[in-house]
Amino acid sequence: MPEHARTALEIPPFYCPVAPASRPDAEELDRRSADWFSRLGACGSEVTARLSEGGVALVPGLAMPQGSVDVVEIATNFEYLGHGFDEVAFETGRFGRSPKEAASLLALMTLVIEVPEAPVPEDNPWAIGLRDLRRGLERHATPIQMGRWVAAWRRYFFGLGWETLHRSQGTLPSLNEFVAMRMAGTVGMEILTTMSDIAEGYELPTADLEKPAVRALTEMSWLLVALDNDLYSYHRESLLQGNGLNAVDVIAHEERCTAGQAVTQVVAMRDRVMCLFLRLHDQVAKEAGWELNQYAAGLGRWVRAHLDWGLASPRYLRPLGAQSPPETWARLPREYAEEPADADPAPLPLPAIAWWWNCVDPAPATG
Repeated sequence: MPEHARTALEIPPFYCPVAPASRPDAEELDRRSADWFSRLGACGSEVTARLSEGGVALVPGLAMPQGSVDVVEIATNFEYLGHGFDEVAFETGRFGRSPKEAASLLALMTLVIEVPEAPVPEDNPWAIGLRDLRRGLERHATPIQMGRWVAAWRRYFFGLGWETLHRSQGTLPSLNEFVAMRMAGTVGMEILTTMSDIAEGYELPTADLEKPAVRALTEMSWLLVALDNDLYSYHRESLLQGNGLNAVDVIAHEERCTAGQAVTQVVAMRDRVMCLFLRLHDQVAKEAGWELNQYAAGLGRWVRAHLDWGLASPRYLRPLGAQSPPETWARLPREYAEEPADADPAPLPLPAIAWWWNCVDPAPATG
């Protein structure tokens, strides 16, 4: 076990001045989704219990307070299926280290999400669960919304294949490559953000969604969730998996620095993105119609929801379970930061995302 895995790194407070939200049935939806996932039989009872104890499906309830209960429940079901699939089949399972087997499984899963009418192997609970989500959502979504959701799954599956290649070869990507793949593929956030307008009963016009500023705002929300997750889940992954494909270890490897020094850099990086997100959100909101304003506000709620959940979840606070000794506990913040650790308005030196800063109107001259 690496030295840094024995004692948890202290994670500084997060800067996220987005108002929290919730819905009264969030815990009930989490329980129902846990039951649904248990009936699938995709994981053993121990894994299912661990996911349930961590409340992995609470996030949609925090992010979609006004959403249709039927659609939000599909999102909570996804949380269980996605966490289980990523953790059991890939992070610790054989697919995560065999590109050949991963490609075969992901090809099947892509067929299921694209053509739910196609036969599904009865001995593959992952495919059965995915088909269930697909059939459930299409009862509430327009064809355009379904197309966006299916495209998000393709990107997610591509990301899992990319992770598998690195795990199988024991390699780490550059930070630029990692950022591009983590936000758009492996974190799975696109699957959730494409459900926001479905849950709230409107369809975001494609002309709005494809605006560069809106695309940048969307990608920022994905990256913020990804980086935040890499920080609050770092100790858990250190203890259970040895880590590797997360922002902390990628920066530590690229900069030849300690994990603690890398944490400081990740916090600074996500705070600069958070500051840009807030500026661009306000800019977009000034000229947006009702649908786009709803969508943009929802992006901020997804960021805040993941933090509110992750920083309080036993999944990360007590990574070895409720009976884990104190020396294995994570050192996560209990309060949010009042100011960003880095408010530099200059673009981050990463080609994959530097274009975001071009979408912000220049600040008016003073003096």
